[in-house]
Amino acid sequence: MEGRERVAEFGRELREGPEPSDRSVKEIIDALKPQLQELVDKQVELARTELVPVGRQAGIATGLLVTGAVFLLVFLILISITAVYVLNLFLSLWLSALIVTGVLLLIGVILAASGANILRRLDPVPHRTISTLQQNINWLKGQFRS
Repeated sequence: MEGRERVAEFGRELREGPEPSDRSVKEIIDALKPQLQELVDKQVELARTELVPVGRQAGIATGLLVTGAVFLLVFLILISITAVYVLNLFLSLWLSALIVTGVLLLIGVILAASGANILRRLDPVPHRTISTLQQNINWLKGQFRS
């Protein structure tokens, strides 16, 4: 059984649990001890399942940003060399250097913009984990009300 299916099944079991009775708080706590450990384990597993894809996308976006930064650094170096050549020779050498630096600038901007767009779209909040935690808290409150 896959991790998400096990978590969903566990959540169903919690929601469909026994009706509140006249049990004492100690009896309820004793009955809940093994389930609480399993609940914590399931919540950690759910959070990990939710956050791994977000982490992968963040890694790709960071790689694109770093690659774009490298291209922009090369651009700065080459534009500086171009400026030196422009002061010394006026036509052919600086023109070719300017074309190369223009291409590098374009590549760097495209990569950096792509990485930044991916990072802006990421949602690192584990919504399902928060939802199931809230359900579990509500269930526990119901157990103590009886």
